[in-house]
Amino acid sequence: MATIHILADHLVSQIAAGEVVERPASVVKELVENALDAGASEIRVELESGGKRRIKVIDDGCGLEKDDTLLAFDRHATSKIANFEDLERVGTLGFRGEALASIAAVARVELLTSTGGEEGHRVRIEGGRVKVTEPAARARGTTVEIASLFFNVPARRKFLKTPQTEMRKCVEVVQGYALARPDVRFGLSHEGRTLLDALDCGSGFEALRQRIGQIFGQKLSDHLVAVAPDGGEAPEIGGFVGDKETTRGRRLFVYVNRRLIRDRAVLATFYRAVREEWKGEDYPALFLFLDIPPEEVDVNVHPQKAEVRFRDSKLTFRLSQTLRRALAEARGEEAAPLREIGGEGGAAGFASESPVYGAGPGGQPTFVWQGLGERRSPTETGAWEVREGSDSASSAGAPFGGAPSSGDLGSDGVLSGNRLATPTYSPPQRSIVPLSGRSGEPRPFRLLGQYKGTLILLEGPDGLYLIDQHVAHERILYERLRRTLARESTPSQALVTPILLDVSKSEALRLTELAPRLADSGFELVPMSGDTIALARLPAVLSSEEAERILLSLAQESGGDGIDLAQSLLDALAANLSCRNAVKMHHPLHADEMEALVAELFTAEQPYACPHGRPIVLKMTDSDLERRFGRR
Repeated sequence: MATIHILADHLVSQIAAGEVVERPASVVKELVENALDAGASEIRVELESGGKRRIKVIDDGCGLEKDDTLLAFDRHATSKIANFEDLERVGTLGFRGEALASIAAVARVELLTSTGGEEGHRVRIEGGRVKVTEPAARARGTTVEIASLFFNVPARRKFLKTPQTEMRKCVEVVQGYALARPDVRFGLSHEGRTLLDALDCGSGFEALRQRIGQIFGQKLSDHLVAVAPDGGEAPEIGGFVGDKETTRGRRLFVYVNRRLIRDRAVLATFYRAVREEWKGEDYPALFLFLDIPPEEVDVNVHPQKAEVRFRDSKLTFRLSQTLRRALAEARGEEAAPLREIGGEGGAAGFASESPVYGAGPGGQPTFVWQGLGERRSPTETGAWEVREGSDSASSAGAPFGGAPSSGDLGSDGVLSGNRLATPTYSPPQRSIVPLSGRSGEPRPFRLLGQYKGTLILLEGPDGLYLIDQHVAHERILYERLRRTLARESTPSQALVTPILLDVSKSEALRLTELAPRLADSGFELVPMSGDTIALARLPAVLSSEEAERILLSLAQESGGDGIDLAQSLLDALAANLSCRNAVKMHHPLHADEMEALVAELFTAEQPYACPHGRPIVLKMTDSDLERRFGRR
């Protein structure tokens, strides 16, 4: 007897449904996409029990003809594509013909549709089996009602979360498409309570900003800077990026042809642009819209169409350049102007403070800060030394030719030509710093000194070690605070004037859901009118800005009911406090302070990364250095 057999049609449909329908939010997504493809100008979504009991989507789109009502529920039945060439240039949100068939296989479905003619049509399907097909009255458009999701797949139904969590996921889906289509009115209600009512804002760039204000509040909208191409270099890229005030909540939305996606390459480009332009890890809000010819993007690479692939390999480069310009504008800084330096015939450069050696009154050596004209003597700086002497002095330790001779100085006493003064840093001859680390075996390191008040340099047995002093101190404080906070209750303080958090509906639902557990950690949240949440009490160790940042981060998390909120808050509190109190960059440290910091760092549980994931230690091995100098 053969061991391989063909599965029954109803079982195949249930298996296929698992790829498309995960939870009520998946159903809402597919039905809203169908409504938008049908040209709807108004879409209403009604939920019961977070969508587990009932989902109803009503639109005023083109509707379906009588002959198409039953055919729409067959697998791979679609009006969007007809051949492979159509698949290569898909311009609609849906195209596979799997959504309605998958939903009907695991729920009780009623479809009421009309093209605006004399009569409409109604179809009822239960678990993939047609129960009713009859004429019915309706204005132009379509109504799809889904009841008892996963009624015939109890194992899948058990994995659904609480009604509050499922409702919040549905709100996130509707919000996402409302942002993409400001020209469409979106309404969302749960058991008769209105959750979202986004009016038609029209089309255009400012309509997008207005829709963002409708959903996230006018305060966020006022802190957005347009992401616009420069000189027509990237006309397919547009949207908005926030300023420093928007870093408290991670609101990142990326659309390709108005399809909400989760593309790691695009987000990685954004993160890299922020790090390079802002020199930090605080990411602002992003609403990015990529309008790309359909033939230049492949949307058929993910079961839920949440990821895409770009055929233009240069798109990420154009995106990076466009984002960096917008981030520079959002930062509120302008590039330094160019000016002529060094008199007539000098090369153009930035008006920066570059030290150049010259001769002062009485022939005493000084150096001039170009652009400011300020002269200082070496004794005033304590960091630079002019080496007197000839080539022999240069070979003894002046790699750039030693001090300038009188022949090298111009009439104004400024060093001419390309010669540089020789800075000397005499590293202190310190004793070996015994660093044991987690292995318990001591490793001999010698402290060389500090680079620009930022990096601590160590000579190790196998190479040169560079330690970021701020990140290292942050790791040390983080582990200290975690141990302290874990064994003590967090004291809280009441605010005379509560802080009002302007959040979206999904964020407000998330914070309301977490409010009882947040109270155990010192937070008191009070729901206000609309989507506003008032912060009336916060942990005493936090400032109001840090508390707001933590709450907005929690509101953006996609975790469900099972997250360890106490541990998440403990980590967030310790990370924020340690970053705030750690020694800053460009801060000079004494040799004893550097030794103490490095010694404690290598006894930490994790001495190689800060709480935010940034590296602490950079190692350059002897072989790396030899290769750099061409010795290998």
